[in-house]
Amino acid sequence: MQPDAPKHIYVAGAPDDPRSAEEAPSGIVIHRGPPLHPDDVAVVEGIPTTSVSRTLIDLAEVCGAEELYGYFLAARERGLLDLDELTAARGRVEWRPSLALVDEMIARFRSEGQPGGH
Repeated sequence: MQPDAPKHIYVAGAPDDPRSAEEAPSGIVIHRGPPLHPDDVAVVEGIPTTSVSRTLIDLAEVCGAEELYGYFLAARERGLLDLDELTAARGRVEWRPSLALVDEMIARFRSEGQPGGH
């Protein structure tokens, strides 16, 4: 990640939440949506973040196939890619067009022999 790139945060809440109209501070991009499933949240150094699986699913919204493949590879190289967890997370996500790309990546990595576990 570029040091000067905007930071993306997810804020869970209802669509009628009055805070949703608030402007984000400079350098911050706020994504709003329903509360995340507990399995889609990881705590890193005391800060709640999206899990690796949920992050890969969310990246499919803003990446092309080859860039997303690179993120999948990086997760696999770090021992963080769990295709079973990814499949479960994919099942919890509200429908979006990018899920077809996520499905392609899961199939591609399964065909390459990536086991379900780390």
